Amino acid sequence: MKLGLIGHNIATSQAPDIHRRLGDLFGIYVSYELFDLKSKKESYFFDLLKELKTNGFTGVNVTFPFKEKVVKYADKIHESSSDVKSANTIIFQKNIIAYNTDYSGFIKSYNFHFNKKRPTKILVIGVGGVGRAIAFALSSLGVKELCILDTDIKKGEKILRELDRQAINCSLLNHTQLESKISSFDGIINCTPLGHYDFPGCSLRNLEITNRQWLYDVVYTPAKTIFLNKGELVGSKIISGIDLFIFQALDAFLLFSDNKFNQQDILKHVDNLRSHYFNILYK
Repeated sequence: MKLGLIGHNIATSQAPDIHRRLGDLFGIYVSYELFDLKSKKESYFFDLLKELKTNGFTGVNVTFPFKEKVVKYADKIHESSSDVKSANTIIFQKNIIAYNTDYSGFIKSYNFHFNKKRPTKILVIGVGGVGRAIAFALSSLGVKELCILDTDIKKGEKILRELDRQAINCSLLNHTQLESKISSFDGIINCTPLGHYDFPGCSLRNLEITNRQWLYDVVYTPAKTIFLNKGELVGSKIISGIDLFIFQALDAFLLFSDNKFNQQDILKHVDNLRSHYFNILYK
């Protein structure tokens, strides 16, 4: 299979490694290329998709900042992407088909850590491509109360309206309001790029958290971000972006391989994959 990843600042991505590793496990030769478009005009993105489709690529993964943009270029949008309105996995068949394995991968990673316990009061920081996927995944998990924080107010208001139509108890916060509410959340999820090697910082700024809260970061390069360090220092449960990386990649690999393999067979490799990536990334 010829695969690839399209995005900005992707030199440290482990996507090539995990897909080649999965290919080896299931007897498929996988080539995987990185296409960093940071210096390209946005119009080049669609030209590249068409070029890769013509050149025999099975599909590509898509990351920041193209997860929302790619949906308008797809010929078909799978139901995993239709509500979320973002995609991270593109399959090239007769058509260009968009899927969202951040959505399904988050659900699997959440259940892995919480044994299918219903989410209670959750804060999602950032509702770009991956943030949208996680907000809708929390909706599917039956979240009791969901709060959203995003510097782009219009973007926040848009997803709030969409979640309201699903009868989700959801509200939009700003940083000033968050100061007095931060301790009320059971779980806090960073869906911004802050904390990545190329986007230093922490979405929680100087806010204090407690050991009864859990923190989940979508960033995995580095795997232990300032965001997660804040949680570790007070004894919170922390969940590294390594887990989302692994679970979304497993679902993407199933799509790339045209679902030739049983999902339960591929999930048998989760523990070994977690051990491998935590050993090399979690410093």
